[in-house]
Amino acid sequence: MTWKEKNLIIMLRTTRLSLLILHSVLLATTAPATDEIKARRLRAHDVFHEGDAVLFQDDFQSGRLDRWNFSENDQYNLPQPTPGRIDVVDAPGLAHGRKAVRMEVRRAPDSFRSEISLPYEKGFQERWYAQKLLIPEDWVFDPAKGDDIVMQWHGIPGNWRATFPNLSISIQNDSWFIKQSFGSAQTKPTRTAVKLDTPVQRGTWVSWVIHAKWSPKEDGLLQIWQDGRLVMDRAGPNVYGTIGVDYTPYLKTGIYHPMWHLDDERKRAAFEKETPVATRKIIYVTDLAVGDARMTLEKISPKP
Repeated sequence: MTWKEKNLIIMLRTTRLSLLILHSVLLATTAPATDEIKARRLRAHDVFHEGDAVLFQDDFQSGRLDRWNFSENDQYNLPQPTPGRIDVVDAPGLAHGRKAVRMEVRRAPDSFRSEISLPYEKGFQERWYAQKLLIPEDWVFDPAKGDDIVMQWHGIPGNWRATFPNLSISIQNDSWFIKQSFGSAQTKPTRTAVKLDTPVQRGTWVSWVIHAKWSPKEDGLLQIWQDGRLVMDRAGPNVYGTIGVDYTPYLKTGIYHPMWHLDDERKRAAFEKETPVATRKIIYVTDLAVGDARMTLEKISPKP
């Protein structure tokens, strides 16, 4: 091989390598990361104003949901919600221009959840929560087994074992229920359920305020007000104390109907056999706020 032929081969190899490098650089700078396409999960520092008594508030007047995480059915950390499932809309029955989030679940196999949620916080914190919630006029009271969870506070298990929410507010037929789960997540947690004496009023906005000193010990506290009336005042443990990591339960709100989650044959058989009374679930929420220990009932309560 002559020296001219050797030089030509070297030049061709160098040119090919340069083209490969240029191609890689273009891909890296123009193509979005796969993780950014598939998932979006906000952290506490992304949405909470640390150091302020009011850590978070949203009346959705911006028309955006960029400070919320989304979950639909068994999909979490969605990059954006599905239109028709989770939308910012005009708030029914409130002053002109007021906004709310409308969340809907239609009855279909494994169609069971439309929720927005805030991130979890490390450590067991004392927190105040408030929001307005509307069960619309066309809501169908469903006597079938299973409730509709409209607000829940969940812990992140350190061993990733599935757990019941530490606290939930739900609807069964025409009644409100407040349920708790705490203690040992690995063995048998303590579970309680309280039925409120005031029935669900369709077409009427309900104000909720929750004051929680989250703790696995006797120094825990849970107080809940419905339209300014104290409906629960309970001291003692209210979180799981055996999951290995301490987390303040994070707020989720929307619709979660467990009986439409067909994760076993018993549920699937019941779903297929049932003649449904309700074929869709819709709620509206607005005026959400989270406060720290300095907050008071008067300061955080949603305005009439």
